[in-house]
Amino acid sequence: MIMSWLEAILSLLVIIDPIGNIPAFLGVTAGVAKEKRQRAFTVSVMVAAGILLLFSFTGDVILRLVFQLEIAHLQIAGGILLVVMAIDDLVFGSRRRPQTTNETLSAEEVGCVPLGCPLLAGPGAIVTTLTIWKNPHTGPVAALIAIIVVLALFRVVMYYVEEINRLFGRLVITAISKVMLVFLAAIGVRMLIAGISVYFPIAK
Repeated sequence: MIMSWLEAILSLLVIIDPIGNIPAFLGVTAGVAKEKRQRAFTVSVMVAAGILLLFSFTGDVILRLVFQLEIAHLQIAGGILLVVMAIDDLVFGSRRRPQTTNETLSAEEVGCVPLGCPLLAGPGAIVTTLTIWKNPHTGPVAALIAIIVVLALFRVVMYYVEEINRLFGRLVITAISKVMLVFLAAIGVRMLIAGISVYFPIAK
């Protein structure tokens, strides 16, 4: 049980990557006052938690009744998505950093978009959370624990974001981000294989 929880936490942590994405989060809130920035981070956690929980609880209804899809379809599509995201960020990540947020926007606006969604609760996080939720080896409890732990860790990191950025420097943070992207690609491959094996059993 503990191992399944740890697996769920690490899977979601690799995708959200609080440390590796510090340059992106600072870039989005550049020019924003410190107190306003911290409020935005708090709002982003609430928004991301709401989105991930919404898709976790209603995902089965949306998949089966609306789109007539099975979890295997989501695993295949999600696996491909994660692999593409990892490769894209490895190759083009430094060229696609979010634009600086207009300082006239409120903390709530910045926290909702782009911090809460899509930076925190993006397609990769949504697909991964829903997959964890529906996976018999992990399940809803593991998904809920992963959401709570990862978003709580993100909030702690963002509270000390400026200190962490000064301590490690951009080079070290970028290196951590690239390593996490390799794990993200590996998780995508595993998810893809799990989905394909439902229709084409793979001998172990």
